[in-house]
Amino acid sequence: MKKESSNKIPVAAESITDETLPETHILTQAELARRERLAKIQQERDGFVGLNELADFETKQSEMFIKECKNILRDNLAAGVRTDWASLYNDKPYPPFVYKNPAPRYNLIAREKGVPKKSFFSELLFPAIKKARLEKENNAKTAYDLKSKQHEEEKEAGRAAYEKERDAYVAGQSAYNSEVETLQFNFGKGHPAAIESFARIVLHSIKIPDSINVYFDPVYLPGEKQLVIDCLLPAYYDLPRAVSYQYNKDNRAIVPIVMGDQEYNTFYLDLIQQITLIAINTVFNAIPARLLQWVGFNGWVENDKIGDTLESKACIITCRTARDDFTALDLLELSPTDLLQELEGLTAKSFTGTDTVQPFVSTADSSDADENKQASDVLKDKSKPPRYRPGELRQVTTQLMEEMVDQIEKSLLTDRDKDGMIH
Repeated sequence: MKKESSNKIPVAAESITDETLPETHILTQAELARRERLAKIQQERDGFVGLNELADFETKQSEMFIKECKNILRDNLAAGVRTDWASLYNDKPYPPFVYKNPAPRYNLIAREKGVPKKSFFSELLFPAIKKARLEKENNAKTAYDLKSKQHEEEKEAGRAAYEKERDAYVAGQSAYNSEVETLQFNFGKGHPAAIESFARIVLHSIKIPDSINVYFDPVYLPGEKQLVIDCLLPAYYDLPRAVSYQYNKDNRAIVPIVMGDQEYNTFYLDLIQQITLIAINTVFNAIPARLLQWVGFNGWVENDKIGDTLESKACIITCRTARDDFTALDLLELSPTDLLQELEGLTAKSFTGTDTVQPFVSTADSSDADENKQASDVLKDKSKPPRYRPGELRQVTTQLMEEMVDQIEKSLLTDRDKDGMIH
């Protein structure tokens, strides 16, 4: 990617790829921070010896998880997301050079060489004692000079390596900041790729419990001033259902107390509704009105019954709203269900991926106008996959994010028996 033109003006949108360097850097740092938080929890979990104490710990984790899920909308509205371009730049200075190896000290070397202390009367009476002392002092001084020279040479070599590393850091920092400048310039000009990249940045800054994986793939339609957000939601069966844990003395195992089916359905529906609403609110706040007037949202889950193809994802929630209509809503006063009803959002009858609603495409697709207004219970062919999905969830298929998530899940999740017990 080009950094800038000869007159120091950032280049046009053709240089912007699907995933920009600032986006990759920021999302990677966020994922690393997430991994560190999960690792700390796992480390604390591994520190328990007694199963009774571990059950109490798991209960607290479950209570915290449920509370965070129920307050996604409230917590993110309180935090707020603004178009803060300054935070995207890397202005962190390179640390100063510090040579950690201490300089040699004559007194220590003299002690190692066995240099005796000067004795006036002994050396006056016995000149050989003075001669032996001077000889050892000369040997110690020679050793000191040699070690001092070696120390200075090693220090200069370290300084040279430091200078090389610092120059590489400054060059990389300058190149990165130039990419941010390019992204900001193209975003201001309304270039779709830049708007999509920045939208992914702000969407992935939404506060969601660390144990939940949510991926966003926005597609910008400049002619309509519209952003269509495809979101891969946490699968229905992937979320923990435990509300507490109890230690069973007879089996010497920790048994989870789980939500009933109806309670869990309500919990899951509330979760995906909150994610839908906060995603729409986030992009409306981050992208100015001159660039964005409409937002469509399609929430997807994996459908294992269809197979490993692009059609293996089912749309379980969808809606479309204008900026004025959405900003007129009180997101804290009304429940997520009432808010989605105000937006005429649709949800599938089943959240497991076996039932779908027609995903929103764009205002230009008039052929789907009637389909988008239908209720999910009038869908006849439940096995028929959605015929269109904007963007094809590019962010989900990135190898970097998949590898990170796989590593986290393999190393941090607790081993569980098929009956749900933790040993």
